[in-house]
Amino acid sequence: MAIALALLAWVHQTHQAARPFSAATPSTLTAPAQAASAPLNPILPHATEAIAILRILESEAKANGLAWPQAEYRITPLSDEALSALEIRTTLKGPYPQLRQLITTLLDKQPAMALRELALSRPNGDAIEVEAKLHWTVFLADGWPPATQEDKP
Repeated sequence: MAIALALLAWVHQTHQAARPFSAATPSTLTAPAQAASAPLNPILPHATEAIAILRILESEAKANGLAWPQAEYRITPLSDEALSALEIRTTLKGPYPQLRQLITTLLDKQPAMALRELALSRPNGDAIEVEAKLHWTVFLADGWPPATQEDKP
């Protein structure tokens, strides 16, 4: 129990150190009405940026010393239930700490990205390298917000 509490305290301290507090000035604050009506477009990338996003993922993986043997991607269109999204499936190979660092870096750099699935395997318990199969989703601004009946011609 004491080890778990110590680990939780360390994670909290590390998280706080990684995201320093910056005081907001009145000019940086927005009124609640403005924030609610603000479109998602400034935050979400567009489908035209798909290749650039893949290149960023690949370069970050290689910068972390991970092998990038394959990747697949597709763009799912906007529906009534979900935003349009760039679905990326990658396989990476390398040491676990570097893999963990990559995931943290990517999620911090791209707020519209989500890690949907992570499967790790290694040939035996003594192996240093792991093979990771990841499923990423990057939510896209294309087609958002959906057209309402009044908006349609």
